[in-house]
Amino acid sequence: MKKKTAALCMLLAAGMIAGCGSQSAVDTSMSAEAPEEKVTTASSSVPEETPTPTEEAISAVSVEPDNGLADGQMYSYLTGEPVSTDVGNLRPFAVMINNLDAALPQSGIGSADIIYEAEVEGSITRMMAVFQDPTSLPKIGPVRSSRHYYIYMADDSEAIYTHFGWSPQAQAIIEGQGLEHINGMTDKSGAFFRTSDRVAPHNAYVDGSRLPELAQAAGYSLTHSSEYQPNLAFNTENTDLTEGEDAQVIHIGFSYDNPVLTYHSDDGLYYRSEYGGEQIDAETGNQLCFKNVIIQQVTKAILEDGEHLELGMFGTGTGYYATNGKIIPITWKKDSQQDKTIYYDASGNQLKLNPGKTMIEVINQDYTNTWGAE
Repeated sequence: MKKKTAALCMLLAAGMIAGCGSQSAVDTSMSAEAPEEKVTTASSSVPEETPTPTEEAISAVSVEPDNGLADGQMYSYLTGEPVSTDVGNLRPFAVMINNLDAALPQSGIGSADIIYEAEVEGSITRMMAVFQDPTSLPKIGPVRSSRHYYIYMADDSEAIYTHFGWSPQAQAIIEGQGLEHINGMTDKSGAFFRTSDRVAPHNAYVDGSRLPELAQAAGYSLTHSSEYQPNLAFNTENTDLTEGEDAQVIHIGFSYDNPVLTYHSDDGLYYRSEYGGEQIDAETGNQLCFKNVIIQQVTKAILEDGEHLELGMFGTGTGYYATNGKIIPITWKKDSQQDKTIYYDASGNQLKLNPGKTMIEVINQDYTNTWGAE
């Protein structure tokens, strides 16, 4: 209604100017035919009539394009799906998750918008679950300690990094740079807790509803800055890959947990398994599933301490993107910690993901990943 009212005022003004004889002031760029002008003489006693704009003229006035969103909504930076602006502008929390067999099933991670998996010591993997809004999740975990390269992943979404302890390399970066983080090892609020059904270190959890409280207490902003730019780009609608190979089943080359992502055509999602069975969220009983799968291939080296790893998260590299049962080659680029990881298609354009959750497998470029129709 406001748009039509504004358009009507513009047309009325144009008609009044035309009646005063100022043809140069009339906007001739409008695609609708202008109303007929009433011609009068200076001695005429007949009052000038203001032309009534037609419906065609009103509709021809330029209006803002319809992006398919209701008032108060935006497209999520993490999933590309419509969310309220109050939620969409929140900084996410990136929580380190134990991925050993003894830690399964994990809690809360089925609600993550993005999950990263990468290797740590001894070929085991650890996950980092990124939550736009964890406040409805009273139990997330088991939470494990930080590794420094996960910090770089969390930086991509300006997330508040949440962990339970740290490696020496991660501690040096977090404390040396004053990074915004939440460490369960030093928490005195009770937001982090241990359960009695498992032995340490597989029994540490965090109450997601308490995370914003902890962040505020530490002086962190809960919302993105006005200059924030996301690292991921999305289609506005589900879109099939026009090229690529069949990828109904994807085997990720981690030897310890042997992850498999299986495409279900009925809902268009990839369902994740590991250790030979379905990966389940203990709180819901549901198997983890994703619309998008990114395989980001990186270099791997052993640090001087002979224990911890260095994953090459900076520079450029190759990888793959899978959605809707197809997979294509991609490249990625992240010049420094201050830059975001950007993914590109084979033509050099920024990769557009389909709206939905994403699994990002950050894996040694020397490992073998396989996929096929079955």
